Amino acid sequence: MTKQNTDKFEQEQIDLAESFKQSLQNKSERGPNDLEYQIEYLTNQNEYLKKSNKKLIEKNKVLEEEFERLLEENNNFRLVRNQGKIL
Repeated sequence: MTKQNTDKFEQEQIDLAESFKQSLQNKSERGPNDLEYQIEYLTNQNEYLKKSNKKLIEKNKVLEEEFERLLEENNNFRLVRNQGKIL
């Protein structure tokens, strides 16, 4: 590379680094339409929904087990009440 090309390349690298620093400084000033902001927001929302979904699945399993237990208990009471006759 020639001296001129090297200087130009170095200047472009310096400009890119400065632009990156400026974008990091302005991060707090970015609006809701900023793509990085939206990606971060949606990623956090996705993680929150995954955690909530797992909790609800576990709760549903517990409720299903409780329902099955109560159904069996109810059927047993009916058998005792009706002296072994199934209604």
